[in-house]
Amino acid sequence: MIFGKMNELKFYKGMSSSLDKAIEVIESGEYLNGKVGKNEIDGDNLFFNIQEIDTKLEKDCFFETHKKYADIHVLIEGNESIGYSLEEELEADLPYDSEKDFAALKGEPKQIFEMKNDRFIIFFPDEPHMPIMATEKPEKIKKAIFKIKY
Repeated sequence: MIFGKMNELKFYKGMSSSLDKAIEVIESGEYLNGKVGKNEIDGDNLFFNIQEIDTKLEKDCFFETHKKYADIHVLIEGNESIGYSLEEELEADLPYDSEKDFAALKGEPKQIFEMKNDRFIIFFPDEPHMPIMATEKPEKIKKAIFKIKY
């Protein structure tokens, strides 16, 4: 997991060619013109989803984890918090679905990261995260989630 300011993304280039391309798209701002839903960059190897969604209270949120993809979360509008915990500290809720590359877990976040539109957070495969959490009170947000195949 990596959390930082957008101007620090350049320090993570060289980890993988797909991550490099995602960073280029983020730095260029191209994603800001993306449509709600899936936006392809390199087929299933690299794409981003634009979501317009309401944040929820922590008690109404859950952890998710992936095995095939890393996520880069970038907030476009609004305020969002994202929780993080180690997988062994959580309890399985929905089993892993390989077609959706998704499993749901429940538990308490050990760390909470406050997202703003000048910040990013990267979750690698098998790193549980609790997105869409309200920072103070539920509100509508717009965000991009880059999916990088590993």
